[in-house]
Amino acid sequence: MSMTINRNERDAIYDGLMTDLTALDDVYTHLHHDEPADARRLWRRFAVELRLLDDLGWERDPDAAQFELTLPAREMRPIIERIYWSSVSALSDKPDELLEDARKTISTAAAACPEILARLVEKELPDRGAGLAETPTE
Repeated sequence: MSMTINRNERDAIYDGLMTDLTALDDVYTHLHHDEPADARRLWRRFAVELRLLDDLGWERDPDAAQFELTLPAREMRPIIERIYWSSVSALSDKPDELLEDARKTISTAAAACPEILARLVEKELPDRGAGLAETPTE
């Protein structure tokens, strides 16, 4: 099941992903320190994030106004939650140290993520009555 988001929501997720992907160097660091399990865990996380980037577009400023997200809700939800909590944390920890552009970007992510999360939850919930066997009446 896919979900369509608007340009503002896309930009908020995209900016959050760009921040999160700065940790790609940690894969190398874990491998360099002979910590393959930690490196593999991060790689799995980034692999899913890069699949989401395929839906969002790799360009900073794509032409589209709407974006179809094809990543399953159960895989997308942790990414959106990470972006949300990272944004909230940045706004509450050191708001005065943020440049105005960064504050605006982070605020946009903090506002967009709960809406997207709510829509993802709806996609994860089974239809009421789906899968229930009808009971024959006698």
